[in-house]
Amino acid sequence: MASPEMRRRLYLRSVGRRRLVALRSVALLCGVGLSLVALSTNRHVALVGVSTARANGLTPDPSPTIANSAAVTPFAPHAEGAGGVVAPSGAGGGGAAPPATTRSVMSSGASASFVRLSRILPGRVELAIAPLGSGSTQVLGADIPAHGWSTTKVPVLVALLKARGRAGLTATENAVARSAITESNNESILALFGALEHIEGGLHGASAYIQGLFRASGDDETVVTTAPPPVGAVTTFGQTEWRPSEAVKFFRALGRGCLVPPEESRYVLNLMSNIEPSESWGLGSAGFGSVAFKGGWGPEPSGAYLVRQSGIVDPGSSRGVAVSIVAFPRSGSFSTGTQMLTQTSVWLRHELRLVPRSVAPCTAT
Repeated sequence: MASPEMRRRLYLRSVGRRRLVALRSVALLCGVGLSLVALSTNRHVALVGVSTARANGLTPDPSPTIANSAAVTPFAPHAEGAGGVVAPSGAGGGGAAPPATTRSVMSSGASASFVRLSRILPGRVELAIAPLGSGSTQVLGADIPAHGWSTTKVPVLVALLKARGRAGLTATENAVARSAITESNNESILALFGALEHIEGGLHGASAYIQGLFRASGDDETVVTTAPPPVGAVTTFGQTEWRPSEAVKFFRALGRGCLVPPEESRYVLNLMSNIEPSESWGLGSAGFGSVAFKGGWGPEPSGAYLVRQSGIVDPGSSRGVAVSIVAFPRSGSFSTGTQMLTQTSVWLRHELRLVPRSVAPCTAT
């Protein structure tokens, strides 16, 4: 049996052990608590960091954009919306869509997409687009002046309508005008130009009158040619050097009803909406629901063909867009040029933003 002194020592040793265990438990609990606090704090910092990045328009995923991937991505048009129109970037989103008049004629990736298209085309293409309503012209490509060829038949007809005023065209001239525009008949347009020459005092007067229409449309550059046409050409005015960016001004003004009275504008656009099938490449073969256009083509001094087309997509609508395209096929082939215009027009149908716009005054260019 242990002595009292021994029992006292055993008791004190037991108490010491219990205190040590208690102290260790407290320390352990404190350590866990501090870890939880730190974890909570770090998680909060991480969440704040992500929220701040999103608020600043940043993304943690550095995916390549269209612009920086254009060099390696094969051409593919944007996803097509209803009716062949790309849906505006605010449609269906959380924010309010911008006013129609502030939207671009083309989709946001159109410039980079055009670069990709240009790389697969068998030649060079120039393109200008402008809304009939408020908005600016967008140009893709070099925008080099090139012969207008038969696209200038439209200005000749418009000039004759304007010069005749209320008298209008005769029944015979109406038939001739249909042949000149829908079939691109050269003899027919020469007959109409001859009528304009009779009114305006000859070749130079008629040419100056057409040039006046260009000035009225906002084109201060184009000079209507009066020199004798070279071999392979038929008309003087068809040799007029016409940039796409300037040509689109004329067709924009025509579509707005700014050059001749609205009923005469509709008359011309109706003819342009009924081009014969053999000449309905380009804008006429791209799948647009409604389009009025006129093509032109001919051999350049080198013998290579230039093929071009101008017109209006969705004429008579607040969504309407004027277009002018010029193709320079490397092979110099007419058929290759028409194929290029069709490819470009199909691309355009996917990239256009046909949205309602406010009416623009006729003085706007």
